Amino acid sequence: MRGKKHCVSGLFYSAILVAALVVLSGCSDQRNVHIKINSVPKGAHVLYQVVGEGVPCQGQWIYLGNTPVQAVRLFSENKIEDADKITLKVMHRGYIEQVKEWDGASFWNEVEERDVIFWTPQMVPSTY
Repeated sequence: MRGKKHCVSGLFYSAILVAALVVLSGCSDQRNVHIKINSVPKGAHVLYQVVGEGVPCQGQWIYLGNTPVQAVRLFSENKIEDADKITLKVMHRGYIEQVKEWDGASFWNEVEERDVIFWTPQMVPSTY
């Protein structure tokens, strides 16, 4: 009886270890991306949108806050690289909205090269 008990508990712990490894390996392509957005003048609203198949919140605008914004977002490298378009939008009352766009590969290249997505748009006053 004692031998069976050790065998069952050993299998149980092995199963837990394998399950943990599977879960961790599924998250291995995820990375925190630092986003720093300023604007002139300050106080603009910042949003981002990711468009592509299989991307969480696909096509939805996500609000990051008012400039200056310093945010950290968790992105999956595989899903972002396959994204059709990533857009940052900065809006301020009385000014024309500013937009910056990437395809998935160029966005991820910028993250890899600079370790941050950084943008400081100069807001243009609207005439209407």
